[in-house]
Amino acid sequence: MEYQSLSPNIGVKSVNETVIFYTHVLGFKKVMSVSDENKVIWAMVTYRNISLMFQDYNNLVEEYPELNGKPLQSAISFYIKMDNKNALYNKICKTEYLVKEMNTTSYGIEEFAIRDNNGFILTIAENTKKKINYDNFFFPVDDYEKSKKFYAETLGLKIKFEFKEKGMIAFSVGDEEPAIILKDKQKFSNAKPSLWIEVENVNAMYKELKNKDVTFLTEPFKIKTGWAVEFIDPSNNIIGLTDYTS
Repeated sequence: MEYQSLSPNIGVKSVNETVIFYTHVLGFKKVMSVSDENKVIWAMVTYRNISLMFQDYNNLVEEYPELNGKPLQSAISFYIKMDNKNALYNKICKTEYLVKEMNTTSYGIEEFAIRDNNGFILTIAENTKKKINYDNFFFPVDDYEKSKKFYAETLGLKIKFEFKEKGMIAFSVGDEEPAIILKDKQKFSNAKPSLWIEVENVNAMYKELKNKDVTFLTEPFKIKTGWAVEFIDPSNNIIGLTDYTS
């Protein structure tokens, strides 16, 4: 048994007004809706991997009679993590939707709270830790075609992309975003095994690490997906930083 997702289905007085609030104020996108006699009785809004469903209260009670008599708002609030929460706060701080000013909790997280058009409380917080994720692993290879066959056929890895004219091929590893990328030494004569890490901003991280006397092999340079730079650790292993800002 494996759960795939969880999407709350919320009873509201007006599905249409609720969709307007979540799309116009919070920036969600309406992806589905159901109407009955020229009235929207159900709708789904999404933002990236977040999904919320809203159903006309009377229609919901008709579907689930055991909910009859239950108050529209009960003792429930929604806790939402987002990036750049200050942009939303500045947009909403002078409206009637704000119910709790920006504050720092006892556990060190900045957050504020708003009330949607139905009276539901949404607490907005932001993970302020720097984003650092694995990006890709680079391996130099002596025989490009032989190595390609090994990773594709012997190991059974799926080709993610290939730039054969540049001597580079990437293999997906399971469902993870990081890939193993082979670099043909005939075209990358100085290539060495390296690990690349995704950060939020390469240029900002470069300046921060430069001040900590980290030895960089290059200055930040532009790539198709953003910026990148490489440095060495105390054992001369190559570490790359990249971002996706383009």
